[in-house]
Amino acid sequence: MISEEKLSEVAELKGNSNLFSKLEFLHLNNLPKMKTIYPHALLFPQLKRITILKCPMLKKFPLNSNSAKGRRLVIEGDEGWWKDVGWKDESTQIALLSSYKRL
Repeated sequence: MISEEKLSEVAELKGNSNLFSKLEFLHLNNLPKMKTIYPHALLFPQLKRITILKCPMLKKFPLNSNSAKGRRLVIEGDEGWWKDVGWKDESTQIALLSSYKRL
């Protein structure tokens, strides 16, 4: 969704923690070739819900173990997809497990 090449072209965005400061909902549907949103963790301070439907290749998220702390983040997707997500580390997987809701 966000290529590192494009982001590096606009260098000031890389250090901008407010890039997604107002994003509340992220719905991805029917994107069969999408593999990642962004390869590194990003800040989503207002994010409430992520819904992933028909995106079988999406295996990486720009979230880390701090992404769900202090918030009611909901991540929706089918069970088979959730099991195939490649987590950067076990602490991220554990932290986000309580946010997951099977569709």
